[in-house]
Amino acid sequence: MSSGGEGRSLAFQLAVYFSGVFGLISILGGLLLFHLVSVHNLDEIDDDITRQKEELVRLLRDGDAVAVREEFTAGALASGTTDYFVRLTDADGKVLMTSDMSRWPEIVKAATLLDREDVGTSRFRTVDLPDTRRKARLLSVRLSPERYMQMGISLESNELFFDNLRHTGMLILALMLGLGGLTGWALARKAMAGVEGVTAAATRIADGHFSERVEVAGQGREIDRLVATFNVMADRVQRVLTEMRQVNDNIAHDLRSPLTRIRGLAESAVVDGTLSGEGAEIAGSIVEDCDRLMLMINTMLDITEAEAGLGGLKLAELDLCELVAQVTELFAGVAEDKGIDLAGQCAGEPVVALADRRKLQRALANLVDNAIKYTPAGGRVRVAVNCREGRADLTVSDTGPGIVLEDMLRIFDRFFRSDRSRHLPGNGLGLSLAQAVAHAHGGAIEVGQVPDGGSVFTLTIPLGRA
Repeated sequence: MSSGGEGRSLAFQLAVYFSGVFGLISILGGLLLFHLVSVHNLDEIDDDITRQKEELVRLLRDGDAVAVREEFTAGALASGTTDYFVRLTDADGKVLMTSDMSRWPEIVKAATLLDREDVGTSRFRTVDLPDTRRKARLLSVRLSPERYMQMGISLESNELFFDNLRHTGMLILALMLGLGGLTGWALARKAMAGVEGVTAAATRIADGHFSERVEVAGQGREIDRLVATFNVMADRVQRVLTEMRQVNDNIAHDLRSPLTRIRGLAESAVVDGTLSGEGAEIAGSIVEDCDRLMLMINTMLDITEAEAGLGGLKLAELDLCELVAQVTELFAGVAEDKGIDLAGQCAGEPVVALADRRKLQRALANLVDNAIKYTPAGGRVRVAVNCREGRADLTVSDTGPGIVLEDMLRIFDRFFRSDRSRHLPGNGLGLSLAQAVAHAHGGAIEVGQVPDGGSVFTLTIPLGRA
């Protein structure tokens, strides 16, 4: 399941598509219905006029002038002078007989319309009226070479009916568009539920939760195949990564013993006086390098334990404000020597979480050590605790050079070091350890840029008491 750079969601696009299809069907159906009703209605009007014409023609053929006048009058009385007229003219347009034409002053006479037509010809036409009646249906008939008859009926009620029909059609169209949009959204959400489940699982896997899988919930053959394929891929990725880490851990374990022996031999040679001068310096360097390698190996094993949940966490109630104070005090001397303003910030009340003090302290210390390492003299480093919705944020911000976007994507990878940091001491495992500790506590860690320059790391863990 809110789209710029990310683009519109597929659910939104499907909703728009369904709404458009429903709207198009409604428009085409409405136009067809409107046309059929219009044709049918006009045919009925024409049939009615034709019946009246045939009656008048019969009376004229019988030569009953009185009956013809009565018919003229009866038609006008029945429909009203506004809605009906009939008149009889000669070839010159002279009126021989007519109903009240006061409301029909601009109707072209039949002799003008049919002067070249054969006797018996009749023509229907719709004419515009200058008043509120708007339109009328007109029938012109050539009765004989010298006589023409004309009949007209106002279409005012017909026009009002079609106006109402158009308004109703617009309401139905709006309803269909809304219904199409809602239907499309519902269908799209149902169809995309499986995809969203895969996306959520992929995100969790990207965060290091490699055991995450998606349940095959019978959401359609295509979605179920996608979910099954994703789970197979996730199984293979987890298996490969597990095997690689096992190999790395086995190598790390195997290196401990020879490194310990090498360090012991070098240290013994210096202490016993076996070596002196340049040899003693080399032995001292060997001891220091062995210590760095042992620290790296131990850190790698600690990361693996934290990520795999091995060894367990020694959870206890921990005041995070106290932890921040301890870590800032630990690095106060280092920061002062470098000319960096280091300070901890915390609310007056204790912020208590269930956490492993030693591991969380080590993770926070790694973040502070990094901040001091990359902040130039005269800069500042701030360590703060903030609470939000049952979680605590441990933030470490600095005024250093910041981190480029490309490096942000890999900064928590093991042994990753950016080009600008290769000249500084370190092994690229501190941030990986901090991330593993955060995940082990059910939290997370993020990195961002400070608006006025520098970077900020936020380690989030749940709050709670025993």
